[in-house]
Amino acid sequence: MERRIPWNIIAKSFKGEANQEELDELTAWLDVDETNSEVYGEIFRVYESTSFLPPYFEPDQKKAWASINKRIKNRNGVKHFVSRFHYAAAVLVIVLLGVAFFTLYTSHLDQLSRQYTEIIAPAGQKTKVVLPDGSTVWLNSGSVLKYNGAFNIKDREVLLAEGEAFFDVAKNKAKRFRVNIGNLFVDVHGTSFNVKNYKEDNIQEITVSEGRVAITDKKKELGLLTRGDRAVLDKKTRRLSFGSGDPEAISSWRNDELKFDNTPLSEVVKYLERWYGVNIEVEPSSVSEKHHYTFRIKTESLTEILEKMKVITPIIYEIDGKEVKIKYTH
Repeated sequence: MERRIPWNIIAKSFKGEANQEELDELTAWLDVDETNSEVYGEIFRVYESTSFLPPYFEPDQKKAWASINKRIKNRNGVKHFVSRFHYAAAVLVIVLLGVAFFTLYTSHLDQLSRQYTEIIAPAGQKTKVVLPDGSTVWLNSGSVLKYNGAFNIKDREVLLAEGEAFFDVAKNKAKRFRVNIGNLFVDVHGTSFNVKNYKEDNIQEITVSEGRVAITDKKKELGLLTRGDRAVLDKKTRRLSFGSGDPEAISSWRNDELKFDNTPLSEVVKYLERWYGVNIEVEPSSVSEKHHYTFRIKTESLTEILEKMKVITPIIYEIDGKEVKIKYTH
């Protein structure tokens, strides 16, 4: 007679996750006869000896039964029947309990995949976070980083939904670390690099500080970067270009410093807005593109920086709370 065993309910009851309806069903099954109670006891002993969900366990039931049949064929006599039965039952318990645990595990993993942690660096501020795998991430002003509850269980993937981040990735050859920035993916196993993905910018940018980085889209690998290499994606044309940059200067923001080297005012303004958490309007904008700046910001106030710029170029400025106006005099 085929004996139906409520494996999922049994496994859930061991973990304290069974609801009242499931517990009632389990009780009714136990009351059928003593054999069910014995089977339950065997299952509990197996669970007690393992007491964890086996990661990515997929039992080979055919192989298990082949092993059982082989042992049965090699034995004769009634005196071995009970031991053969117990052996078969023990293997079956392990196999089917593994199936139940695997089902619960994948269900739990699916639930974790739908739960997200979101880290935000507000305007004018920077944030440092250590991920569950030991990797460290610095978020620049106005940045948003997300990862789901399954991070570091099967793989390591984060989404830089907005802003700029510097990643110092913990080495793990078995688990790739991936940064999703929408149009591109950055794949590594352990290295450090800077990623820029501000919505108002026309580009996405990746610069490598140490190690090697693979740039991919959803279909294929587009290029490999090593220290000092830089990849820039034009979001309008979707053209990806490769070049070089100074990784220390590009990622200097994480050390509370900004470095500009012959940088056009339009780019300087974006950094100043994010650094000080203000909105800057430049008049007239056509003139501003003629001027480039080389200087460093460490602890200076916005007023001090604007005074420096005033010495370099003919401008006047006005600060009204978080609103800043810069005007070229000629």
